[in-house]
Amino acid sequence: MKIFTTFILGLLLSGSVTAQLSKRPVTIGGGLEVAIPRGEFNDSWGQQMFGLSANLTVPMRRLPIDIGGDFSWARMGRETNTVPVSEDFLDATTGTMEVVSNVHGYHALARLKPFNGKVSPYVEGLIGLRHFSTTTSIEVNGMDHDLLHQRDASNFVFSRGWAVGLQVMPTRIFYIEGRVESLSGGKVTYVDPSTISISPSGEVSYGTQRSGTNVVNIHLGIGFRF
Repeated sequence: MKIFTTFILGLLLSGSVTAQLSKRPVTIGGGLEVAIPRGEFNDSWGQQMFGLSANLTVPMRRLPIDIGGDFSWARMGRETNTVPVSEDFLDATTGTMEVVSNVHGYHALARLKPFNGKVSPYVEGLIGLRHFSTTTSIEVNGMDHDLLHQRDASNFVFSRGWAVGLQVMPTRIFYIEGRVESLSGGKVTYVDPSTISISPSGEVSYGTQRSGTNVVNIHLGIGFRF
């Protein structure tokens, strides 16, 4: 913690002049993300989750701080099976049932980024919500929409944390970004994807778990500066 605090103070002191000398841009970026559960979440769930994330930042005037938002999505699990369908307007007699569990993150952020050269390190704080949901859908060949789409479980949990990142600019408007986020969350009840089963008749069953939701996210992506 002492090293982290010293790092932030160093960025503030060394970046105060830099922030005044260079025009700081709006940024928009996105990429791939791996979520690694920690603590109680790791003990109960214990599997890495793969997904996508995106963020938008806008500079504050006269300060080396950007504000914005971060959105993330990760897949927890998925199960499919062929099930019978009986609808008068359909020629098909079977469809594909899919049960999917996802987690979405919605966070506001404040980013300290005093350097705006070709290499720009930053630290940031995040606060927001994470949404754990499970949906069931049935897809039938020949239909342009799902025959069935319903949400089986939906729970939100408060989330906060910090991140460190690095942006490398090969060109003036394009950058490559790597970042690590550490998020802490409260307890939430979620569907355990490993217990999802679909019977041949289309009956869905699953178990649930309840735990904390601490996680480390590793992000690698690209972005643009305007």
